[in-house]
Amino acid sequence: MGVRAAGQFSKTPQTMKRGTVVWVNLSDAHPPELGKVRPAVVLSNSTLNARLDTVAVIPLSTQAGEIWPLRVRLSAGGRKPSFAVIPGIRQAAKSRLLNAITFLSPADLQKLERAVTEYLSD
Repeated sequence: MGVRAAGQFSKTPQTMKRGTVVWVNLSDAHPPELGKVRPAVVLSNSTLNARLDTVAVIPLSTQAGEIWPLRVRLSAGGRKPSFAVIPGIRQAAKSRLLNAITFLSPADLQKLERAVTEYLSD
């Protein structure tokens, strides 16, 4: 995703919409879960995000390449290629959300949704 800049995009976590790329604190994770503060994509429904105290997120990583449907390359505006780590999908309290970075393009959001559907179906 690149380096966190002082002028980075910011939005109140309580208004997170589906497809928002946000910095999230996942520091209590245990291997093989992804931890630390890292970018993640908000996957949960925008209407529910406004009402609930949690959102569903998919962490992003710059490590490894695309492995469909487990890792999906996204062009989320960073300097480095970013890969959504689909098995890392998790619920995060809004208090863990730091700043929003950007929004996924409709094409990237659609690609992410297809990968999640394939990953979760039999």
